[in-house]
Amino acid sequence: MLLNKKKNMKMKKSILALAALAFIAWGCSSSHDDEDDIDNGQPNNSEIQTIPEGNDVRPEWQAQSPNFDFFEQIMTVDVVLQDTLQRYASMADLLCAKVGEEVRGVALPKEVNGQWEFPITVASNSGDEEINLYYYCERLHRIFSTYWTVFDSTLPPTGNDAVYQPDFVK
Repeated sequence: MLLNKKKNMKMKKSILALAALAFIAWGCSSSHDDEDDIDNGQPNNSEIQTIPEGNDVRPEWQAQSPNFDFFEQIMTVDVVLQDTLQRYASMADLLCAKVGEEVRGVALPKEVNGQWEFPITVASNSGDEEINLYYYCERLHRIFSTYWTVFDSTLPPTGNDAVYQPDFVK
C-alpha cells in the first residue's frame, strides 16, 4: 500500500511537471497569430474604410451630356478614383461634372493598371466657373460629390494633384 501511495505521488508530480513544461513552451512560442503586428507597409483590416450601401438610383447624366458645339472651351482630364473607392468601382459607374446644376461632362470608367479612372471632357464658356464632380457607384448604389476645380482649359490631361484624384470620401 505504501508502494502504491509513492507511485501515485510520483505520477502526480510527473503530470504537473509535464503540464508546467507545456505551459512554458506555449508561452515562449515565437509564432504569432496576429499578423497585424507586422508593419509591412500595408494597412491592416481595421484601417480599410468600409462604405455603407445606399439607395440612389442610376442617374440620367448621359442623357443630359452637353453639346460641346455650344461651348467655347473644353478641358479633358483623366480623373483617378480615390483609393477609398477603388475596391467598389465597376464598369457600370459614372462620373459627372456640373457647373451649378448644369451637366458639363460625363465619363464612363476604364481600368488602367489595376486602377479605375474616368477620362472626362468638360465644357465651358468662361475660365472662372467652379466645377463640382459627382461619382455614381453602382455596387454601393450611392452618388458621391465634391467640389473639384475652377475650369481651366490649359490643364494637362494627367497629373498628380487633387485635380486628378479628388476626395469624394473624407
